[in-house]
Amino acid sequence: MPFRRIQSKLLKDRTMRRSPLLRRHLPETRPYHPYVLKRMLNQHSTVFVKPDTGSQGRGIVRLKRIKNKGVHISWGLNNRKVSRKFVIRELHQRLSPYHSYLVQQGLHLTKYHHRLVDIRVFLQKPGTKWLISGKVVRVGAAGRFVTNYSQGGRPVHLPKVLNSIYHHNPQKVHRTIQKIDQIAYHAAAALNRRFPGIRVLGIDIGLDRSGRIWIIEANTRPGTQLFKNLGDQSMYHAIVTRRELIDRQYKGRRRK
Repeated sequence: MPFRRIQSKLLKDRTMRRSPLLRRHLPETRPYHPYVLKRMLNQHSTVFVKPDTGSQGRGIVRLKRIKNKGVHISWGLNNRKVSRKFVIRELHQRLSPYHSYLVQQGLHLTKYHHRLVDIRVFLQKPGTKWLISGKVVRVGAAGRFVTNYSQGGRPVHLPKVLNSIYHHNPQKVHRTIQKIDQIAYHAAAALNRRFPGIRVLGIDIGLDRSGRIWIIEANTRPGTQLFKNLGDQSMYHAIVTRRELIDRQYKGRRRK
């Protein structure tokens, strides 16, 4: 690859967290430990346990506090209710001994047609500046708590979803898109300072029910299938064109 890939979610989170501007947009994220999980479940009504180097929404477990000291555990399309005193034992049956994990604060994300959504911002650096090549909403499949395309998510144009959320208020839609762009550019700059070889990023943005914008995670090898499957192909063509430019620049440097 002509650009560097950073797999660890924790490493990328810590890198972005150094920025005061980004810090307030990052949900609490810690290396997994049973004590950490118990503490975070006390503080947050929902937490996620994720593989540190996982992708495509695989291996993620959601834990949600319920009444009478219970916890609702979800993985894939499966659900189970357990007592809080047995939650660690139950969770460990779902985790792989070959992976390291993190615990992340759950967010009360906004919904579109009763389904969870988040926003993928696709950035590329074909020259000296980062450019946003595309933005798309990922709408989760029915019954899923992840929005990944590989898990049944589907792409929808961002303005269409924001117009639905904000009841066709153009000022709110415009302001939200501006804020999303600003946060994505700051995230790209922060990661690029730490990892100069990065040339492409997929920033996953969450919008909670109060309108607050969150960075869920950053991907250094984002897929393009979401954009390819939109009716409007302009963003996909921009991504492909800039990717070819980055590839040519990389090959030119190698020949020198």
